[in-house]
Amino acid sequence: MTHQDVLSLSPKYAQLGFGLMRLPGVDETSRMVDMYLDAGFNYFDTAYVYGSSESKVKKALSSRHSRDSYMVADKMPPWMVSGPKDCDRIFNESLKNCGLDYFDFYLVHSLDDGNERSAVRAGVYDWISEQKKKGLCRHIGFSFHGTTELLDHLLTVHPEMEFVQLQLNYIDILRGKAGELHDVALKHKKPIIVMEPVKGGMLADMSAGAEALFKKHDAGVSVASWAVRYAASLSGATCLLSGMSNVAQMQDNLKTYDSFKPMTEEDYNLIDLVLQELEKVAVIPCTACKYCLDDCPEKIDIPTCFGLFNDLKRGAEDWNISGLYNGITEGQRAGDCISCGACVPRCPQHIDIPKELKVVDRKLG
Repeated sequence: MTHQDVLSLSPKYAQLGFGLMRLPGVDETSRMVDMYLDAGFNYFDTAYVYGSSESKVKKALSSRHSRDSYMVADKMPPWMVSGPKDCDRIFNESLKNCGLDYFDFYLVHSLDDGNERSAVRAGVYDWISEQKKKGLCRHIGFSFHGTTELLDHLLTVHPEMEFVQLQLNYIDILRGKAGELHDVALKHKKPIIVMEPVKGGMLADMSAGAEALFKKHDAGVSVASWAVRYAASLSGATCLLSGMSNVAQMQDNLKTYDSFKPMTEEDYNLIDLVLQELEKVAVIPCTACKYCLDDCPEKIDIPTCFGLFNDLKRGAEDWNISGLYNGITEGQRAGDCISCGACVPRCPQHIDIPKELKVVDRKLG
């Protein structure tokens, strides 16, 4: 895969990228990196706010492989900066953390109405363009979690942005508004990097009824592979970021790409049946990105609370979920939320987190 592949406007299907948000230990990450590169792929996506992700880029990738064998995308968090000096500081920290002297792709991170205002106030758009002129990043773009109107505005007033990263999966497109965002990107002829194609694992671990529909059609492939194929088959999608968090998930994705099969009409009809089955089980659309955790004064373990609730809704045993929930550190469970709302602006899925934590507490508390 080359730079041109990732920025192509008419790929046959999106190439497989390695999203480094949810990673295991360094040894397993190194093994996954090697497997991914050996399979002929080379696009790695990290971010300043992804915990230890950048340091694992250095330990598992940049210190072990030649620079011309891979590409790294990183991101500037506009909510953490007030001007170019802050941008310089974070950018240089990211380069050091990753063990790099330039980024292949650099993005303004997680734009929505609030973060876009922060980006404007801090001069992030001019700053990121200047880094490209300096050769410190080869290509610039942004990741997006806002409204259709805002995306259209951004792509109109910032034609220098070469690509856009969007959350696209079959639930968000067919039962949400992600399809509108997809259309806007196509209208502006911007290559699309797809994030959350499996919606944080929700489209890999689903209700028994939904899973049975997939297995009846083809018992030889995983449930997750359907989500990957759906997202990779979208027009304009040039790279698909799979948030693989263990070797088994890496193996499954590489198997899907080994003999990639674009979606057919029969496949799309099956997806619609699966969605009808999924609608019978209401779950909280948390992708476990953990952005909410930094702003929570009570340090509530929000992703774990939501994940256990969703597992229960999908059919997990009550006794097992109860034990796991009680294993959450005392004071960090759903019932300990004080409903301050500090977490809400940080959620890319726009979940009313305090409201949903009350639901979890009633069920599991």
